[in-house]
Amino acid sequence: MFLLSLLACAPLSLTAGAVGAPDDPLIVHEWGTFTSMQGSDGVVLEGMQHEEERLPHFVYSRTEVRECPFRKYGYKGLEVPVENVTQKMETPVIYFHSETERRLKVRVDFVDGLLTQWYPVSDRLGPEEKAMGDGPLDLTEVERSFLEWEIDLIPNDRPAPSEIYPVDEGDPWALARDVDSAFVRTVPRNTTIGRVGPTEAENYLFYRGLGTFELPLTVAAGADGEGRLDNDGVQALPAVFALEIRGETGRWMPLGGVGPGESRGYDLGPKPLEDKAAVVAALKDAVQTSLEAQGLYGDEAAAMVATWSRQWFGTEGSRLIYLVPRAITDGLLPLSIEPAPDELVRVLVGRLEYLTPEVEARTIEALKQRIEGADEATRDAAFSWLMARDRFLEPHLRRAIASSEDPVVRQSALDLLVILSPGE
Repeated sequence: MFLLSLLACAPLSLTAGAVGAPDDPLIVHEWGTFTSMQGSDGVVLEGMQHEEERLPHFVYSRTEVRECPFRKYGYKGLEVPVENVTQKMETPVIYFHSETERRLKVRVDFVDGLLTQWYPVSDRLGPEEKAMGDGPLDLTEVERSFLEWEIDLIPNDRPAPSEIYPVDEGDPWALARDVDSAFVRTVPRNTTIGRVGPTEAENYLFYRGLGTFELPLTVAAGADGEGRLDNDGVQALPAVFALEIRGETGRWMPLGGVGPGESRGYDLGPKPLEDKAAVVAALKDAVQTSLEAQGLYGDEAAAMVATWSRQWFGTEGSRLIYLVPRAITDGLLPLSIEPAPDELVRVLVGRLEYLTPEVEARTIEALKQRIEGADEATRDAAFSWLMARDRFLEPHLRRAIASSEDPVVRQSALDLLVILSPGE
């Protein structure tokens, strides 16, 4: 990983050019996700840097992902030494469709965010990586970051490049590969021209990041499934879905498109709780249809839904799933490809987790019982409930600190934050 700091100074020295036939269009499709969390009043919460599961060992990362001491108590999160994170950009992947070989130069920027993980190896990145031991990264100090690749496209009717790493069947990384697109291979390195690092190949370009930017959707949560969403932006949201999962049951409803400046109430309360598997299956179909309507191919939309259905659709909590307007994607993640593709489709999906009044009250109660429970069983049950918040535990704790004046609750939450957030 540390050779990447050298790449920040290494210029791209090869001239990008197409080798494709005139009647072979270059088609580029991208999908990705944004995840954020709000309190019941729509206030955005910090603490979105935590991860649920590790990426494959070969993925490059600016920061070390560490095991949290809480994992022995059932907490599933993995910790990353980063502070002041309100948005997590998860797993954007870029597919290239070409029937002939081509060489491309690709650059992605992230406004108000830091590109933290990527694959394959990049040619240049910015800002430069911090040295180990410099302490947690403060996202409020990052105005912009970028990655650059120079790649060769290999049509998928050719043998798969030997540089592609094997991964276990069913791994999310493998699910994203199940698309009929060209292979991607980095241009061979030559130290005499300043390019260092291995030659690597994959079915797509991958990157991920953390940010402090704002998205236009907010929700005010009421009791028992009621909510009011607001689109504070100037572009329409193409599709929004409301979802609630309780244990092995759940309920959902499509909310349709939401116009700019529109405020709309919804109520999941009258809908009966159904078996979670049935809820997830129905929502997967609806989201895949919406993704295809935005221009993704069927296998691309299926790969995205398969990659995220367990975490996004099946985990405990209340959330809105929505399609991010293309103008917002282009503004936050400027993408440059040379030569320019004949078609570029970019579909980012937002996951807005929100705390209901019931969950906020339960968090405060658990924090208090963790310390002042009448007996050990009560204290253990409270602690177990908190651990079950997994990678969203930090936002729950920060909401409790902001909303409770009880010194026991506040101290209980701060004690847990010290363990979750090194550098607090």
